[in-house]
Amino acid sequence: MPRYKATNVTAKMGLNFVRSVVEGAGSLFHKIEQDSDLGIDGFVEFVRDEQPMNKLVAVQIKSGQSYYDLKHNDCLLPVGRHLAYWLNYPVTVLGIIFIPAIQQASWVDIKQHLNANSALTKIRFSRTEVNRFDREHFVSVLTPLMLRETPLLSFERALTLFQSPRPDERSLGLASLFRGSPNKLETWSAMIDQFQTMPEDAIPPVLVYYLSHIAWHGDIAYRGDPISKETREYAQTRLNCFGKPDVVKLLGFIDRENMICRGALGQSVEAMISSLPDALPVLREIAEDESVPLFRRECAALIFAIHDSSASVPILERVCKAGSSYARELIKYIKEYGEVNPYG
Repeated sequence: MPRYKATNVTAKMGLNFVRSVVEGAGSLFHKIEQDSDLGIDGFVEFVRDEQPMNKLVAVQIKSGQSYYDLKHNDCLLPVGRHLAYWLNYPVTVLGIIFIPAIQQASWVDIKQHLNANSALTKIRFSRTEVNRFDREHFVSVLTPLMLRETPLLSFERALTLFQSPRPDERSLGLASLFRGSPNKLETWSAMIDQFQTMPEDAIPPVLVYYLSHIAWHGDIAYRGDPISKETREYAQTRLNCFGKPDVVKLLGFIDRENMICRGALGQSVEAMISSLPDALPVLREIAEDESVPLFRRECAALIFAIHDSSASVPILERVCKAGSSYARELIKYIKEYGEVNPYG
């Protein structure tokens, strides 16, 4: 007598779950029949407010407890022989893991993971609020991300995510707070608190760029609701309390290749530091502090020179003695041209 295997039942449950989420959110799910399946189970075509968004992604669906590590709350997606096929696929490929026992699913961008590490035989990813695959998250998170938009969550939800220990949840919360609630004082309070309290290597560089919108500079391309005068005054008052440790931390976001120039993150760092009421005394102290990494001392001296080139020469000479060829070249430049303007 023919048998209908339990694995077939489980696989069908996953596919039906994905279809119900997609179609329940008003988008389209196009199934690929099993005999034509080369590593793609179907396609999701995004529709918003009954209008097609001209965006299609491929999906590979895995269903069952074997694809879920309960102890670590991780999903496991085997790569097998699909590596080259997925990497060269012409559209985004999402992996969706459905866990029948809890009737929940999570997604991962397969190509993104494999591009970062093509030696993977299994993609392991955590289940978070960012990659939940259900009707609510399909509309509020997945669709905007696939359309290269910022998901705009409620303020309360965005703030909760921003305070999460998980980096991807923090990033989503941060982007949603900045784009969706730029005139809530709590948005800026939360961003400044996180910058001051989190370890430097845990702070996403985009947080510094967002904070620089208070000081502003000419190369900021801002879109969205204008930041009000009240908001700017509140946030700048908070930023004015930055001391030497905060400024040293800010200098750490300047990269060696671009230093301080138009369009670089260093420009945002410079704008923030320059807006502080005690900027020059603090910069002098940092540049002359032998316990501070040399590159940060160089950056501090450069920002000081932008504001007071002649007074910066003795400071730069101290940095020279620490072995800085950059400071030596900067002194020559100041003596020849009289000032420093990295944006000119």
